[in-house]
This record gives sequence, structure tokens and C-alpha cells, in this order.
Amino acid sequence: MEIIKKRNNEKWIALAFMAPALLLVLLVSFYPIGVAIKWSMYETSYIKAVKFVGLENFISIFKNQMGLQNIKNSFVYVFSSIIIVIPLSTLLAVLLNAKIRYRVFLRTLIILPWVISQTVTALLWKWLTNANYGPITYAIEKLGGPKVDLLNTPLGANIALIISNVWNTFPISLVLVLAALQTIPSELYEAGKVDGATGWKAFSKITLPLVKPTILVAVIMLSLEYFNMVTLIYVYTGGGPFSSTETLSLRAFKEGFDNWNIGLGSSFSVLLFLFNILLSLVYVRALKSNE
Repeated sequence: MEIIKKRNNEKWIALAFMAPALLLVLLVSFYPIGVAIKWSMYETSYIKAVKFVGLENFISIFKNQMGLQNIKNSFVYVFSSIIIVIPLSTLLAVLLNAKIRYRVFLRTLIILPWVISQTVTALLWKWLTNANYGPITYAIEKLGGPKVDLLNTPLGANIALIISNVWNTFPISLVLVLAALQTIPSELYEAGKVDGATGWKAFSKITLPLVKPTILVAVIMLSLEYFNMVTLIYVYTGGGPFSSTETLSLRAFKEGFDNWNIGLGSSFSVLLFLFNILLSLVYVRALKSNE
């Protein structure tokens, strides 16, 4: 009886120590979500609720062609970036894990884009892809090609935006995969050599299965980051041309802070939140099935 009483006391003590942190999480995370859900059900004038409209804001998003375009842009941006980032970072991680010359220097050099802010990344790539004086346009013209204005066409703007995002964020996945590679015992590769598993076979039969859980974690982290990304897109393309690069997160930001339409902006934010939850559940299920 005394042991049970002691354990109960320990639980209450632990809860008392955790209470400030739990309260902070509630205030910082859950309270804003509740406020956003509330505002999403109102017609607003600046930061004043004018009329309760229920789900009309959400219905207008799906009825409006622009709202559907924003949803499509978000998924294209997220999955196109993921499809490039994951294979690229995995390949580079394998190369940087090998015993090559200047390995430490190369690791530092490749990880550098990660420490650059999204604002600086956007300005850098805006200069690189500038149609008048950008190095990319200059190089294409010197090689005999036409003058290229990537940011003036929907396809070109999307390609340029995705590439800039890949350049800025692939080191996140690279570091995770590289750390996972360093936990694989060398004895496994030595045993594989005895069985004839070298090169691609060693990678597909030994390396890839062991780093797969880490890759899935990287996919979850990057997907959530890409869905909620605003700064890079806002500074680089501003959502243009013709809203072809305007994602849900950017539309929510514009409605809330440029147009001061807090109700509709909150609706986009809540919709983005629901997509994040849905995507996370799919990835977590994939991670569990992998385990």
C-alpha cells in the first residue's frame, strides 16, 4: 500500500514539474489554433468580426477557381520538392560517408545552404534568374541560346522556385541520412562482400533498408515545412505570375496581412492545418508499416 501511495505521489510531483511546460504548449500551440478556427467562421472587417457565416468561407475556397489553384500549387510544390530532395540528399550522403579526400571540407560546403535564411535564398535566386543581368540567362545566351525569363512564365517560375527550395533545404535530409549511415556496422558490408553484395546490390540490400526509417522521417519533416513555407515564395515570386506559384500558406498570409481579410485568411490557415494532419497521418502509418 505504501509503495502504491509513493508512486502516486511521484506522479503528482512529475505532473507539477511538467505543468508549466504543458501550459506553455497549450498557450503557444492550441490556443492560436482555436482562435483561427473561430475567426474562420466569421465575415470580418480588418480585425473585427462582422457576421457569423459558418462554413461559407471554406465553401467559397472550393467553389472559387483561385482557391482550387492554391491547393493544387501547394501539392505540386511540396511533392516536386520532395521527389528531388530525397534522392539527391541520399546520394550525396552516401558519397560523403565514403572515405574520400577533403570529406570534411565537402560536408561543410554542401551543408552551407541550410544556414542561409529563406529571405537571402530568395534574393540570391532572384538575382541568378534575372532576365536582364542574371548569370543563368547570361550563360544561356553565351552558349547560343535565347534570352530566358523564367519568372515570367508559370512553368518557368514553378521550376525556378522548386529548384531554389531544393537548394536551400536538401542539407536537412542529407544530415539525417548521413547520421543514419554512420550507425550501420561495417561488418554488414564485409559479410555482404562474402555473399557477392557489392556496389548497387550492397546499397539496395543493406544501406537502403537500414536508412529507410530515417528517410521517412525526413519526408515528414520536409513536407510539413514546405506546406507551411511563406517567406521563400513571397520574396522570390510573390505568388506570380498569374498566381501560378501562390500556395495555400502564401494565400493565407496575403488574405490576413495584405488584404486584412482575417476571416478568409483564417479559413485558408485551418485548411492548411487539416492538410498537414492528413499528410502526417499518412506518413506515420507508412513509418509504422515499415517498422
